[in-house]
Amino acid sequence: MAMVDRLSDLSEPILIHILSMLPDGKDVVRSSVLSKRWRFLWRSVPISLDFSFPEDTYLGLPESGELEILDFVNSTHRELLYWGSGQKIRKFNVVVNFSVPERFDKDIDLWVYFATKKANVEDFTLECLSGYKLPQFAFKNSSMRNLNLQYCKLKLEPSVNVNWSNLVSLSVGYVKLTERVMGKILSGCPNLECLLLDFIWGFDRLEISNVKLKKLTINSYETSECDVWLEILAPHIQNLELLGYSSGIRLKNVAALVTAFFRIDFQFDFGEADRSEKNEISCLKELLHSVAHVKNLELSHWCIKVYLYSSLYRIQNIFFLDLEFLMCY
Repeated sequence: MAMVDRLSDLSEPILIHILSMLPDGKDVVRSSVLSKRWRFLWRSVPISLDFSFPEDTYLGLPESGELEILDFVNSTHRELLYWGSGQKIRKFNVVVNFSVPERFDKDIDLWVYFATKKANVEDFTLECLSGYKLPQFAFKNSSMRNLNLQYCKLKLEPSVNVNWSNLVSLSVGYVKLTERVMGKILSGCPNLECLLLDFIWGFDRLEISNVKLKKLTINSYETSECDVWLEILAPHIQNLELLGYSSGIRLKNVAALVTAFFRIDFQFDFGEADRSEKNEISCLKELLHSVAHVKNLELSHWCIKVYLYSSLYRIQNIFFLDLEFLMCY
């Protein structure tokens, strides 16, 4: 009895969906030999590309020699040449930690150009643990919807006006930012809905006027000046998360806030334990006062501990004042 090819009788959208479930993009290409119906179907399947070097990128300093890095770089170039013939690339991830970073900056520039100008990917992750300065051409792109930038050589420096017109989610980490740079970035993202700032420093005021931006997450904020707090003005955000270790944070305008999650440990290094403790209590109290109107509030164990300690401290003070008053009589 002849075999019936029921799979090829399925509609094209269903076939594309089936092919998109394959973990290896090259397997998608190999499907073109199945039948005439499948010959060019692979070109319509969005794929994800991931490049990581070394495999244990996050485990300390790189130990690989320049020849090993060169092999990886050349291999990546070949892969991109292979996929650059019209294939739809939805996600593009590059995570590298080179022992000689400057030697390969131009190669990373080519990968960034591929992602932002040639392939026009929707999701782009660039993590260069060894340091990298984002090229100016990357600040203009209308196809990206999700962008994750980490370790961009301590400072993002757009000399041009930022134009990430369709960006919905932006994550920036381990980088020095200034108020001017943040203003440029935010003004160039009119459709931004989620912003994650992960271990950032260099500014003490964050003003967010983007109407569509509803979620703000800050994971660890540092400042070299002990008495300087980060002021946040974000009248349109509805969800706020403060995480990690941070210097003082002050909320000036969060009128639309609905949900707040504080899993934060303040770091006030004055060299005086009592003074640091008082600043921690003061900062937490001010934060809680600023979000008194929210419907949902979640606090970490540390925040609850500090708050309870401050309440107990206040009760003890009242008790001792009453005791001193009674002793006077």
